[in-house]
Amino acid sequence: MNFSKTGEVLMDSGSIHRTLLAYALPVLVMQLLQQLYNIADCAVIGRLCGGFGLAAVGVAGLVLAVHINFFIGFSVGVTSAVSRLFGARDFGRLRAMIATSVWLAAGAGLLLTLLGERLGQRYLAWLACPPEAMGDALLYLKICLLGLVPQLVYNVANGVFRALGNTKTPLLWLAASAVLNIALDLLLVGVLGFGFAGAAWATLTAQWALGIGMIWRLTRLDERFRFSFDAPLLSAQELFSLLRLGIPSGMQAAFMSLSSLLIQISIDSFGPAAMAGMVIYAKIEGFLYYPAFAYGMALTGFIGQNLGAGRLDRVEEAMRVSRRTAVYGTMIICAALMLAAKPILGCFTEDAATLSNGLAAVYWTFPFYFLYSLNQVYIGGLKGLGETGIPMLSALVAYALFRVVWCETLLPHWHDMAVIYNAYNVSFVVSLSMLVPVYRHVFRRLANPEMRGATITA
Repeated sequence: MNFSKTGEVLMDSGSIHRTLLAYALPVLVMQLLQQLYNIADCAVIGRLCGGFGLAAVGVAGLVLAVHINFFIGFSVGVTSAVSRLFGARDFGRLRAMIATSVWLAAGAGLLLTLLGERLGQRYLAWLACPPEAMGDALLYLKICLLGLVPQLVYNVANGVFRALGNTKTPLLWLAASAVLNIALDLLLVGVLGFGFAGAAWATLTAQWALGIGMIWRLTRLDERFRFSFDAPLLSAQELFSLLRLGIPSGMQAAFMSLSSLLIQISIDSFGPAAMAGMVIYAKIEGFLYYPAFAYGMALTGFIGQNLGAGRLDRVEEAMRVSRRTAVYGTMIICAALMLAAKPILGCFTEDAATLSNGLAAVYWTFPFYFLYSLNQVYIGGLKGLGETGIPMLSALVAYALFRVVWCETLLPHWHDMAVIYNAYNVSFVVSLSMLVPVYRHVFRRLANPEMRGATITA
């Protein structure tokens, strides 16, 4: 790896395995810290404002999550585009790409804020917000919507830093923002008694501090491609190419969220114990989901840089290393979690039926979870090569459509939660069956010298 004075890392040399792990670890920690924002609000409000307060924050959080998750996905497309230009040392276009991405996020954030402020009550009504919580949820939502601009800017800036090989800077800024959010929650809600409004203003303040901090840090990049307010923007054709990468990646994240909502309808038919069992299952599943997701995001930046540098040999070796890491690493973690599942899940509930359902989910899905990790490897690889449409399509077909059809077809004949557990397992196979052949096709096409140059400059 080659380090610059401003923190960027060129990854077209050095140990592939060590580089990927060192690059992925901060991304994983960032994924966990991003969950801390809503967890902190829920913990403080749940303790100090009661059950309806918790419901208000939860429902409002669903509205915010739709927008934020889309831009988390969009930022992966930004990573793909920026990493290739950085790897190719095309610093003029790189500067325009960074500036355009930031302004695009800020503009989208402003538009979504205005729409949300106008339609917020309708959003909450569509989500069947309890009438008792509607007033507080609407107040919380309207305040938090004012933080969409810095949140979207942060996610796009994070994608830029990942592409430049610098995952530590956004991690440090996010950690500082999370600490500020918790401190302000405790002050405004716990000490001053401002309730929901206090929790929302605490989150809003921390988000703007984070967004402004990331913009400041972008202005401190290498002078050849650093962000400035008067930096040139991409041409219309190049902007279209950026959107072609970013929008499908954002839609992939949206389809994942849609899949969870649709599967929840089937889970609800099994009653409260099954619903609660899947909630506590999600707590332990995070030990598998977030590492796999973080590794895939890291792989996108690594492959993008090496593609831009013309190092397809390192791309091929990175995929081999990543497949082994995904399979063996996930299987080891799964075995450990399955052995410790009962005491871990027991920390969340004392109800025997809930615990039984949570354990059943673990025992049915964890032996096959390495398939999900492989999915993330091929998704990260395809995005690094500039192909974001197929990952989006695989998420739509395998997760949103297949799981629903599977449950609707089998549950009338076999009304058992095992049907739902296996919907996840089989959907991983369906997704892989789409991703693997496309990845091989794209890689073979790029191995052709004539096509390689055209792709890198596209």
